[in-house]
Amino acid sequence: MKRWWILLTFLSLIALASRFAGFEVRPRGNSELDVGTGVYTLPTGGTITDNKSGLVLEARYIQYKDGEFIRAQGATLKAKEGDFSASSLEYLQKPDTLRMSGVRFSSKEFKALSAQQGLLLGDDVLVLKGEVRSSEPVLEASTLIVDATKDLALVLGAFTFRDGATTLRGNRPDSTLLLTVGGGKVRANTRVPADIFNRLRPYADKL
Repeated sequence: MKRWWILLTFLSLIALASRFAGFEVRPRGNSELDVGTGVYTLPTGGTITDNKSGLVLEARYIQYKDGEFIRAQGATLKAKEGDFSASSLEYLQKPDTLRMSGVRFSSKEFKALSAQQGLLLGDDVLVLKGEVRSSEPVLEASTLIVDATKDLALVLGAFTFRDGATTLRGNRPDSTLLLTVGGGKVRANTRVPADIFNRLRPYADKL
């Protein structure tokens, strides 16, 4: 349980670190510049390295414009702790967001967490939507909202959650599940305080 929560937190940190400030670009082949728009295209992909964090983005296709955006397909964000991949991603500096599709995280220590779509917002909230899956503990859901600053996550809609002998299910479109961490343990509760629900629920509509 604790390991799975660390995975969620790490996912949001990895996405936060993707705000490439002062990055180094290494094309795999040609690099094309549109002088009219200032957009660089790496048609055969390449590598973008964050010189501050050491985080490395590798992709088979990349477009970027300094100070504005990075777009990539077949992308992997590599760090010492593990690999975070997406079939496509777009980072916008203004507003500060990272939008992804085909999201997946893996490492030596953690089981896979995946979703069809992901969105990280500048206020450190990560939204995962569409066939959200985790294998340890077992989680099947349609929407997961992770608040990295408060160490909690909100599950919206029908879900199955299983940890050891404990199984929780929600079968309704308005079902909810709250995951919280405290004292080194993660707790799952189907009763979500109104203030937490009202604060996090609107993020689901942003994706």
